[in-house]
Amino acid sequence: MASIGGKFAKVMYGSNIVAGMGTFSITGFTPDIQEDTAFGDTVKKFVNAGIGDPGKVSFSGNYDPADTTGQDVLRDLAASGTGVDCLYFYISTSCFFRVAAGGLIFMTKADYPTINKSGLGTCSFEGQVSAKAMEKVGTYSAA
Repeated sequence: MASIGGKFAKVMYGSNIVAGMGTFSITGFTPDIQEDTAFGDTVKKFVNAGIGDPGKVSFSGNYDPADTTGQDVLRDLAASGTGVDCLYFYISTSCFFRVAAGGLIFMTKADYPTINKSGLGTCSFEGQVSAKAMEKVGTYSAA
């Protein structure tokens, strides 16, 4: 099993790189499992309800006040409540994750910078995936 390094990773909004990002996380799909126990049962039973939570995305990194096509746009989307289908999470130059066709990602958190006297400013973003799960596109390659 090959390990994956972050050398070629990036977060993109459409065709624009979201500047300064250094980490991202995708929780993935979680099926909704519900209890189906009846009177007289001695052990709980569960069933798959047929629906589930498509997951969340989060990413963070260095604040870039000049990133008007990435960080600023994501903050505006969070404030407006508009969902997007063009956030891409690259793990290599040829492989990335996105919400599947018909789905959206609603930005639920978009920080302004956190700055201290001895380091770079940072910011973070979170989004709720809606209607469709995330999907992997392409084939991973280390270069």
